[in-house]
Amino acid sequence: MKKIRKTAIRRTAQIGFLGLFVLTVLQASYPFQPWIPPELFLWADPLTAIVTQLAGRFFDPVFLIALLVLLSPFIFGRAFCGWVCPLGTSIDISDKYLAKKKSKSTQKFRSVKTVLLIIFLLFAVFGVQLSWLMDPIPILWRTFGVLGMSFFFLFTNTILNGLYDANIFPDRVLDIQDNISAWLFPVSTPKFLMLLLPFVIFIVILAMGKISRRFWCRNLCPLGALLGLLSKFSPFQRVVDKAACTSCSVCQKKCKMDAIEDDYIRTEKSECILCLDCREDCPTDAISYQFKSPVLMKTAPDLSRRSFIGAGILALFGSGLFSLNVLNPRKTDRRLRPPGSLHEDDFVERCIRCEECVRICATSGGCLQMAFLETGLEGLMTPVSKYRIGYCEFNCNLCGQICPTKAIQPLDLEKKQETKIGTAFFLTDRCIPYRLNENCIVCEEHCPLPEKAIKLNEKEYTDLETGETRMIAYPYVDTNLCIGCGICENKCPLEGEAGIIITREGEERF
Repeated sequence: MKKIRKTAIRRTAQIGFLGLFVLTVLQASYPFQPWIPPELFLWADPLTAIVTQLAGRFFDPVFLIALLVLLSPFIFGRAFCGWVCPLGTSIDISDKYLAKKKSKSTQKFRSVKTVLLIIFLLFAVFGVQLSWLMDPIPILWRTFGVLGMSFFFLFTNTILNGLYDANIFPDRVLDIQDNISAWLFPVSTPKFLMLLLPFVIFIVILAMGKISRRFWCRNLCPLGALLGLLSKFSPFQRVVDKAACTSCSVCQKKCKMDAIEDDYIRTEKSECILCLDCREDCPTDAISYQFKSPVLMKTAPDLSRRSFIGAGILALFGSGLFSLNVLNPRKTDRRLRPPGSLHEDDFVERCIRCEECVRICATSGGCLQMAFLETGLEGLMTPVSKYRIGYCEFNCNLCGQICPTKAIQPLDLEKKQETKIGTAFFLTDRCIPYRLNENCIVCEEHCPLPEKAIKLNEKEYTDLETGETRMIAYPYVDTNLCIGCGICENKCPLEGEAGIIITREGEERF
């Protein structure tokens, strides 16, 4: 009963930390009044802390939180992966239904995650921050925060609309719908571009359970590799009573991390996540966990000299590839970053693609989206403003408040309202007053500035066909006032491209 109770404690801890992670995601909503920092798990991620600060050549004291996690393997080994990591817990839940009962050994792939870790560290040395692609915490944050937000809205709206159409408690259904919208989606239905890539990454990670349990954690997770290297010095370890062990192999067959060697006595400490399952499964109670001298069970890293050299060469040439300019230079004038963004090189080095800013923007103006190739390979999945989808809300400065790495600097509201993201320009071959000589002042009406950056120039117009004379208000932009919030482009009634667009001209970067 005692060992079952310890395993139950571990599972309770896993669910508790996963629940805490979900709560941090839910805090990223307008109006922003968090009681748990949405950035908490990202701040505590040592891989994010090391790679981001190394690539960006900066130091932020908030990442000292990650030092606690980084030092934990010296005492408790790789327990973070088995007890705390929310992606690890998600994989365990998925593996319960996907993984085969007899899991294949994947020990020959162990070194892959260490090679990946070295590649990401060397990329960072060369100024390219790429760990976001495989760092479990940013992966899960953008999955839950953006994908989860979209699917939750789709699911709840489908159910509630169905109930409303069936005339089942319609008033109550409308109240529930309003309450959910006010809590998570206070402006409008969330709309996101580039959902496919994070969806595919997450689904592939879970689907790897068909190969073996925790295949991702065993072989590919660079954060697990980092903690595993340090856990080799841990004094807390699995100990087997040789006299009591019957070599039944139950522990090895059921080990979700394939950490138990063929003699059933030795354990690869860098792989063991201290889940305690083997202790529970042992029919003779031969297994225990004790503090022992770490030297007795210390093993060499799973990495050859050839692998290290190969990783270095790949990082050297790969950093040059990812630093290439945008694929279509003509689109660079529409690469609009959030207000408070660092200069472009610093911005892409710090941004970890967690999409916290994209998530919280969807609850205010909704303009921030994940970039594809319009920002170049190095800018893949960084936030860009897409004003036909949303706009930068004049009274919102949440993207800078929530950014965990300060790639978007926190600006007070007054400063943000003065910060120039870009400048609006009219396309006279599209704009209704210029093209059709008909009145349309939608852009002027929506301009949020007290002085109105969009002004009207009224002129008398005579229709050559009818001879009718009428006054037409031709809008124009006061470029000294315009901050490029994009609401004019967003609200333009034209189908397709708007009659007014925002470019990067005059943008302020920090």
